[in-house]
Amino acid sequence: MFTINPIGKVVCERKDVEDDYWGEVNSVIEINSELDESCLDGIEAFSHLEIFYVFHLVSDEKVQMGARHPRNNLEWPKVGIFAQRGKNRPNKLGATIVKLNKREGRKIYVSGLDAIDGTPVIDIKPVMKEFLPREDVQQPSWSAELMKHYWK
Repeated sequence: MFTINPIGKVVCERKDVEDDYWGEVNSVIEINSELDESCLDGIEAFSHLEIFYVFHLVSDEKVQMGARHPRNNLEWPKVGIFAQRGKNRPNKLGATIVKLNKREGRKIYVSGLDAIDGTPVIDIKPVMKEFLPREDVQQPSWSAELMKHYWK
């Protein structure tokens, strides 16, 4: 067992859990006051960040441990929870690469974060080209269909 404490929270206008239309969402990540503000020093030099957060509204009984149809769409193949990015994961963890717009003190302003208002943030990492895939990314056709309206 281990414990992970939030380092901050998401503040945004989006209050409800929805599967699509995250492209126009702008968010602020407010770092907890227990952390020294200097934990963000130098972050402005990066254009993108990877945000790790908790799907805090997923109840334990909704967690999926095996395979399911993504978004419960029977037209898509049944695949394991680790072969999709659904929120009902065993540890309820999410991760998204976002655009960093600016930093003000212990607040960072980002766009493209698919997390609702109040979401606990557990880590932030700068995106470095060297950590991105060095070869072409492959994915099944159902996943492209699933993502068709995600960032609109």
